Amino acid sequence: MLLGNMLLALAWAALQGQFSLGTLGTGYLFGYLILLGLVKGGVLESSPYIGRVHRVVGLAAYFVWDLVRANLRLAVDVATPRYDMKPGILAVPLDARKDSEILLLAMLINLTPGSVALDVSPDRTVMYVHVMYIDTPDRARQEIKTGFERRVLDVLG
Repeated sequence: MLLGNMLLALAWAALQGQFSLGTLGTGYLFGYLILLGLVKGGVLESSPYIGRVHRVVGLAAYFVWDLVRANLRLAVDVATPRYDMKPGILAVPLDARKDSEILLLAMLINLTPGSVALDVSPDRTVMYVHVMYIDTPDRARQEIKTGFERRVLDVLG
């Protein structure tokens, strides 16, 4: 399916007469929608590729949402005279076991303002994260586990 989607993107770019990133991206999107329609219509058999693209888009959308939310919270805290930060270091138990899953999780945590992945235990069962805004430690842990970790495991697992 991925190869078919890439071929449809190249065909779109060829029909447009321009091989730019925007044209290829548009072709990829249209190709994906065509393949999705063919799978839903029963013309093609289902493929894990179709579901994986949905999960990748879901992870990206959640990351953008969390990025905007964290930036706004930080901006409000900087702009107001009162001090609202409650920083701390959390030990977050990991369901992720593969290096790729742990790496992607750490990267997403580090890219979000107000949190930094500090270390992973030698047995790779716990990640230590510095968080600037901790309401309660359990809530902060759950936010990481049900937010980024669950979506990372959906994409890579």
